[in-house]
Amino acid sequence: MFTSALSSEYSAASPWEACQCYIREKIGPDSFETWFRRTGFELSDSGTARILVPDRFKADIMAANHTAIIGEALRECGIDYTHIKFVVDKVWKYPEEAPAADAGPRIAAAEEAIRPAAATVKPDKRTVLPPAMKSGLFHPDFTFGSFVVGESNRMACGAAQAVAQTPGITGYYPLVVYGGPGLGKTHLLHAIGNAAYEAGAARNVMYMMSEEFLREFHAFLSEKKSISFHEKFKDVDLLLIDDIQFFSKKSGIQEQFLQIFNHLLLKKKQIVLSCDRRPEELPDMKEHIINRLKGGLSVDIRPPDLATRMAILQKKAEAAGQTLTEESARRIAGHAKRSVRELEGMLNKLIAHNGIGIGAEEAVSKLCDEAAADSPERVSIKLIMRLTAGAFGVDAAQLSAKTRKKEAALPRSIAMYLCKKWTKQSTITIGEAFGGRTHSTVIHSANKIEDDLAGGGDTGLRTVITQIETQLHNIC
Repeated sequence: MFTSALSSEYSAASPWEACQCYIREKIGPDSFETWFRRTGFELSDSGTARILVPDRFKADIMAANHTAIIGEALRECGIDYTHIKFVVDKVWKYPEEAPAADAGPRIAAAEEAIRPAAATVKPDKRTVLPPAMKSGLFHPDFTFGSFVVGESNRMACGAAQAVAQTPGITGYYPLVVYGGPGLGKTHLLHAIGNAAYEAGAARNVMYMMSEEFLREFHAFLSEKKSISFHEKFKDVDLLLIDDIQFFSKKSGIQEQFLQIFNHLLLKKKQIVLSCDRRPEELPDMKEHIINRLKGGLSVDIRPPDLATRMAILQKKAEAAGQTLTEESARRIAGHAKRSVRELEGMLNKLIAHNGIGIGAEEAVSKLCDEAAADSPERVSIKLIMRLTAGAFGVDAAQLSAKTRKKEAALPRSIAMYLCKKWTKQSTITIGEAFGGRTHSTVIHSANKIEDDLAGGGDTGLRTVITQIETQLHNIC
């Protein structure tokens, strides 16, 4: 299905080599070496552009962040395709051409770093930080060992581990972790700092909440120092800033942040940021900052599923010296669906007032009853229908209409899934709100979306649901 000729600028190379040349020009040599050097290409008879990669982690990251540029390259190089698919193929032989001599160690380290389960980098004794610099900066309980990994946060955790092991080498300039409140973004940033210190992977690590950044900047202005504010960051090897959405509408802060960012970027130092939404959706943020953020790796953390919530409860109970039965964990997790913070609150209340021992099941029942009574439902079926319809650019009325048109069917199924997950309404009530559909239709639609998300193949589906759930989190 190749068209008659490649575009003239890239016609001297094979089809995929031509695409790689185009991509390298667009994203720069560092990102190219990390993500595209060890990739292959096949075009199926049906027109599927199969991008061959060595592992699932790399496939997920590239699908989420590089699909658009690959499509652009295929079109530019005259390759006719129907859609793009990332295929893990460990048998396929990658090109053997040697990269530039000075890039060898860096590329090898980057390829090793993208594996989320990679072994910890052995520290160079010359870079081990003195004990005094390790105290008080990061929360000692916020480590990768205490972070419960599930489908909702697996990619974010893998990228965070890679950064902690080899900061500045992974090609994530920057790494941005985004998601709603109470889902573990701060935990991951502290885990990166703790791990980098432990491994001696960075000489100078700095962590700041956005509010702290603001306070220090204003204090700097009031003291009228002769040096620039960004000089404070010139020797930082690993910079972690939490909740950068609070930089919105603050042009002076954004200007200083951009100078710091550019300085560290030129020196190939590692930057890790967190925010409550996708970088391109941050309001009132300078375009240059948005472009810088989009040039790195953005990974989301979504609300945990039931199995992950149960695992979180049991791990935290164990850390508190308590034992939580599976049934108790299931009941509590069934009431605390939206964030890890909510789970911790219910568990702490149970331990403080009742303990987890004899009569624990009765105590759990009482706790869950109180939680149900005290929790007003701010997320309604109508709100979910409106947000879902808006995400797909259709009228909300179409979701409750009798039509089975494709443009309404998927948004309707997603909205049913979200209603079942986010509201206390029965499936019968949800079905009535969607034009009198049966409760079995609601269950089937919700299960279908859950299965599609668990399969991990449709990143577009995951992206749109994350966007809607972020809006719901902000409302809650």
